[in-house]
Amino acid sequence: MPRKIPAPPRNPFEIGLLARDAHFADREKEVDRIVRALREPGSRLVVFGDRRLGKSSALDRAAALARKAGYRVAVASFATATGPADAAQQLLNAVRQEIGKQWRETVERIAERLQATMELRPGSAPGSPPTVRFGFGMREGGDERPRLLWEVLDAVNAQLEGQNITLGIAIDEFQRIHEWGGEDAEWALKAAMETHRSLTYVLAGSKRHLIEAMLTSKGRALWKQVDHLHFGPISGDVLAEWITSRAARTGLKIPLTVADRVVSLAYPRTRDVVQLARVVWDASVQTGTAEEGAAEAALDRLVREQGALYDSLWRTLQTVDQRILRALAAEPGLPITRAETMSRFRLGAKSTVSSALSRLVEREVIARSEAGSYTFDDPFFRRWVELNALADLGLPPPRSPT
Repeated sequence: MPRKIPAPPRNPFEIGLLARDAHFADREKEVDRIVRALREPGSRLVVFGDRRLGKSSALDRAAALARKAGYRVAVASFATATGPADAAQQLLNAVRQEIGKQWRETVERIAERLQATMELRPGSAPGSPPTVRFGFGMREGGDERPRLLWEVLDAVNAQLEGQNITLGIAIDEFQRIHEWGGEDAEWALKAAMETHRSLTYVLAGSKRHLIEAMLTSKGRALWKQVDHLHFGPISGDVLAEWITSRAARTGLKIPLTVADRVVSLAYPRTRDVVQLARVVWDASVQTGTAEEGAAEAALDRLVREQGALYDSLWRTLQTVDQRILRALAAEPGLPITRAETMSRFRLGAKSTVSSALSRLVEREVIARSEAGSYTFDDPFFRRWVELNALADLGLPPPRSPT
């Protein structure tokens, strides 16, 4: 009988998926705060921070813990929604999944309140519940479009209130409402939250500067109207120890010095750190140990693999944008709008540079710190610029990642 070959170990560093169980690192305080908000009737919490820090995973974990404690929580994401109709569809499907056995009657009554159509299709797998598609008629466009989302929430609240049901509503990337309705949408959201007694709200988003303006600008709808939780980076020490521990479970030794280097090269975004650790694991699993220099080699390997994407991004940028990025790659933390900097790197007039910086921040190519300095949003793109664009300034690329 042929000998069964054991399956090779699986890379313990996952990207592109919600982090669950052992894949989830730290964030106990943040998760606990979100759980408390989901459990308290009338609670309104805004969770905000930069992208790729794990907000979606924290929201998912908090919802699971709240459900385990007996609370109903509907989680919807507006990340891929193209407008209020898509967002409404996401919300109604999330609510449907939380209602339980009586979901069909409840959702039919919600659709009736909305004067919406409801189409049921068989589930994708045997025994799975059917999928539901809602149609909102003329309200999907025109002048009634901005009000659709709030009408859906009104209908959900009214139906659940009649059934004496309290439901936590968790919305990821909620700031998209601003794209669809500007500040009017913020005021509509405020009005909805103030009148919905059967819904609790946790709103999470990653357009940090936009959300900070919503929360801290006097005269904006959410000013002093919600609790807020800033979602910052995980401690670098915690991430390094987690990398070492996760790798050890698969039989691979990643020394703490190498893990520290992974963190320093990809920090502060959790996803970037995990992505680099994943490449280190792939390159080292055969030998059983990640040697010194493994993090630097993994960074350059990752940049080569994604080079075509970065090249395409570079070609979409305006000349002044490219010059700003070269300057930031050559001298991280450089004060871009200082006269000496603008002259040395041929950036042009201050108004032109300011417009370019705003454009790059909006496109999430660079990020602005609370102190006002600028840095690359993606550390791997920064390395690509170091390797491929510094020669335009007559500067050699650094031999080793910094």
